[in-house]
Amino acid sequence: MDIKPKHLIQTIIPLIVVVFLSLSYVGYSDLKVSRAAAYQEAEDNVSVANEYLRIHFNSVENHLYLLGQILVRDVAIDDYIAMGDALIVNQTNLSEVGIYTQGSYYATRGIEAHNIAKKMESRPWYNPDTKIGESYISPIYMSRTTDKWSVTVVKVIKMANQQLAYILLETDVTELYKQLALLKTMENGYVYVVDMHSRQVIMHPDQSRISTPSVSVSPELISQIKQGKTQGAIDGYMYKMRWKFSVYDAQNTFGWILLSGTLTQDITSKAFNLGAVSITLFCVIGIMVLVNLISKRVHINGRQLTEVDGLVALDKKLNTVIKDLVPCENVVLFTYNEDLREYIDVRKRYIFSQEEVEQFIPHDKRQSMRISTVNRDDLIARHISPTRAVFRIPLINNDQLQGIVYLLGAPAVLPWFVNIYRVYAQGALNHVLLRQRIKDKDQMTNLMNKNYLRTHIQQVISKKHAGYYLAMLDIDDFKMINDGLGHLFGDQVILSVAEKLKEIMPDQAIIARYGGDEFSILFAASSHLVADVQLQDLRLALSQSEVHFNGKKATYTVSVGFAAVIGELDSVISSADNALYRSKKNKPKKVCLHDMGSGPCRYYLCDEHLEVMAVEEKNKECV
Repeated sequence: MDIKPKHLIQTIIPLIVVVFLSLSYVGYSDLKVSRAAAYQEAEDNVSVANEYLRIHFNSVENHLYLLGQILVRDVAIDDYIAMGDALIVNQTNLSEVGIYTQGSYYATRGIEAHNIAKKMESRPWYNPDTKIGESYISPIYMSRTTDKWSVTVVKVIKMANQQLAYILLETDVTELYKQLALLKTMENGYVYVVDMHSRQVIMHPDQSRISTPSVSVSPELISQIKQGKTQGAIDGYMYKMRWKFSVYDAQNTFGWILLSGTLTQDITSKAFNLGAVSITLFCVIGIMVLVNLISKRVHINGRQLTEVDGLVALDKKLNTVIKDLVPCENVVLFTYNEDLREYIDVRKRYIFSQEEVEQFIPHDKRQSMRISTVNRDDLIARHISPTRAVFRIPLINNDQLQGIVYLLGAPAVLPWFVNIYRVYAQGALNHVLLRQRIKDKDQMTNLMNKNYLRTHIQQVISKKHAGYYLAMLDIDDFKMINDGLGHLFGDQVILSVAEKLKEIMPDQAIIARYGGDEFSILFAASSHLVADVQLQDLRLALSQSEVHFNGKKATYTVSVGFAAVIGELDSVISSADNALYRSKKNKPKKVCLHDMGSGPCRYYLCDEHLEVMAVEEKNKECV
């Protein structure tokens, strides 16, 4: 049969059209999935931001309540301001405490103004219509006294002299935003906050945008929110000649709209990368159909990663979704512990120091994924998989290596799809660590809490690390301090102890507020004698501290008990606690060691006796 060129052309053109339509469909389908994933990530960011701001303003309301109770009890304004000075010193988010009453304004750092009743109308935080007992949040403004962008929570009370007073607590929004800046949607996204009433930007990574009208929040959107649509998405708005989208949530008591979004280009660029899979027309059709099916499965599983609420759940979900895509024997997730400066797998089988990991994953190679060869220099790969191929996926956030995912026995195939999981895993790990950090912190002292401490003691026990000690520290006669000088003074003593512990103890030590006036320290020492010297120095330094507050001053002492981290978790804590009890009974106050011997006896060696460990003493029966 005579095949003429026109016949070939007639055949090729329809084929090109089919390929083009197939590519268009795959791109459009993946665009929808990528868009849904981006919107889900933005919703998660807004949810975390909302919870963070809720915790902050609840804390501010509690502070205002306590300050109000002080004024009701006829405390002098000078004493009230002194309490405010102590408060803002220990709360980096707070910048000023003030009170306006009878035409005069008093504030921290010695600020005082009189006969300013007529000027009050120009102050952004002043609302003359507020009823007694009510509180409200001011609009964003540049503080005249602190030169910081601020919002203020104001409460109206009636003082002991029956005069009305506006008490206020000013928040530095730039400092408050530092935690929210960690929340990113895809590559170019961020979280920002807008005042629903004025449409002014309150928080934004670009500080020049603060207090300017929001581009994304239109009057029409404000109207929809007031009609009840408090959650949703803002699609396709233009800013600086670039298309963007944002997810918003106005369900809060601040009167703010929280938004998170990114460039639309982030979604489209990710989606249409599939168009370069192949240049062979006949292969493209089959490949793109396969890619479409796989991509949908990857994005569906990826969205499930963002829903987990803990490291164990994240590790389990990663194993499920990656094994569904890549034929590998196992998936191991390592995360970075900032306090111990270690990388540890979620199942707590392997621990590597930060220095060891940085030797084989230097800063300029943190974004790379590679297959480890037989002569690999990856220390972790050599330990967890000495003979099998390993695929390594670093998880980076704000230039910090937060975690590493290892695929054991994985072939060098489908790296692009694994990289999609990497994006989801990075976002999920960031959310989990942020939630865990908030959960593990003591809100008053900013130290770690009891649960965090117990977890790390268990890690030391599980790994059988030698040379670790647990110290329990208690403020002596703390009830007398509270009863004699007041609970606010007692709070200052607790804060003083917390600061001194952070200053004196090594960075590697884990310092926790165990409860009330009791603190705990997990630290390493070469022997119990060295540990005793460290704690003696700590006890002496604390006894030389002097607390000044509200025109009063006082010194304090502490009792310390400690025990080696050996055996069961509860046994270690009980032994350190018993040593503390023994120390408190030992006058003058001493540092006591609990000897966790193998026999039925338990010994409490205090101070000058710690260097004397006679063998015959261990064989005596307990009285």
